[in-house]
Amino acid sequence: MTEPSSRSKRKRGPDDVARAQVTGASGDTDDSEAAEERAEHHYMLKVGDDFDKGRYSVVQQLGKGTFGRVVEMWDASENLAVAVKVVRAVEKYAREAEIESDIIRALQRTLPAEGAFPIVRLLRTFESHGHYCLAFEKMGPSLYSALKAARSQKEAATGGRGAAGSYLTLPQISHIAADCFTALAHMHRIQLTHTDLKPENVLFTRPPPSGGPFIPAMPDVALIDFGGATWNQDHHSSIVCTRQYRPPEVTLGLEWGMAVDMWSMGCILAELWTGSLLFSTHDEVEHLALIERTLGALPRFMLRAATCKRADRNFRHGYLRWPERAIDRESEEHVRSQRRLRECLSTDARGEPLLQWTSELAAFHDLLLRCLEHIPEQRLTASAALQHPFVRRSTQQRQSAAQGAAPAASSPHASTQRGSGGGGSGGSSGSSSGGNGGGDSARPADCNSALADNGSAPAAPVGGARIPKSPKVPSPPCAP
Repeated sequence: MTEPSSRSKRKRGPDDVARAQVTGASGDTDDSEAAEERAEHHYMLKVGDDFDKGRYSVVQQLGKGTFGRVVEMWDASENLAVAVKVVRAVEKYAREAEIESDIIRALQRTLPAEGAFPIVRLLRTFESHGHYCLAFEKMGPSLYSALKAARSQKEAATGGRGAAGSYLTLPQISHIAADCFTALAHMHRIQLTHTDLKPENVLFTRPPPSGGPFIPAMPDVALIDFGGATWNQDHHSSIVCTRQYRPPEVTLGLEWGMAVDMWSMGCILAELWTGSLLFSTHDEVEHLALIERTLGALPRFMLRAATCKRADRNFRHGYLRWPERAIDRESEEHVRSQRRLRECLSTDARGEPLLQWTSELAAFHDLLLRCLEHIPEQRLTASAALQHPFVRRSTQQRQSAAQGAAPAASSPHASTQRGSGGGGSGGSSGSSSGGNGGGDSARPADCNSALADNGSAPAAPVGGARIPKSPKVPSPPCAP
């Protein structure tokens, strides 16, 4: 994984800005932008505006997207700040917002009655000023915002980009992973797929303390944005997931299921550690080439079954036609500079080792490999991920912290939905054999035994061309 060129850097769209929910954003716009927003029937933000017969008053804008605005409002009835999604006064967007609210309500009815859960809470919906509105509990910044702030601090301090491991620590990533997998395990248990997981759609549950660290040592997070969430029995759109977090089965036009969320989580967790996108691209063929460069060749039976546009030109005899199908020389060089997953986690841009390959880093590497399996049926499930040694350490630490504190101060996300069981210490050092190529199949000694049961099998994929049956591939042996 390398620092992408200006051509291949991901551009964050307006939806991404809204989901980031950066507090303190200004509501002022220039005249031309304001005129455009009025023409598109956005709510024209004005601090102090009343909503819903005076119950809510506008405090500030949190974000803006194609759907409308996210606005912080003060709820006079409950005496608390809320985040209100004010949808554009356009029938299409209002209808989509109603569908999203129905999905969240159905999901919330299945959540534990007591205690918090790592899924954003919809408080109520209402109509005001001609806009359909969804009132959510107000949360903190997104993982994207936190990572962007951490990069800025590192660049200001060193004059350049930080290396892998200089933004979030492995224990912090473990805590974030535990919350996300807890939410996904529950969603998948009720046959609901998120379909759009990315750093913008994972929020810290509370704002950073004033004068304290931006990212706490034990960060609690929650999933947001269920506009694209899909029940297993419902129609499956052919294109889901933001490009850089999209699994190969979707890119190839094959059937997809709940395993798409696990691929996206693998990409997110890797990004939190390295500070950069794992797959930085906007082109389908280049994306697949980057995946092969980092994780090994895609299965031939999947490429043969591809139904995506230009499949007959992009694939031949079950192989990706690369670099013949590269869009330009720069794309070729971008893929050539992509590194194997193990190198992404432990080396700098020149391939020089930066970190000692500890048992904790090896466990993290193994978790990512299992989330980023090419074949969806062989990908780690969310319930099994909670039992993975890298995630289980965090769960045990939270349980220990909760037991040692007063009941009222217990961590709200230390849910019994999470996996439990023994796990090794998080910081012990060790070495693992294997280098470029072979190193991406090495597993910590306790990983295979801990994950012998990969959780309940995911529901059959839906949408797109059916993926042909493939022979069961055994797990690689434990690392010596």
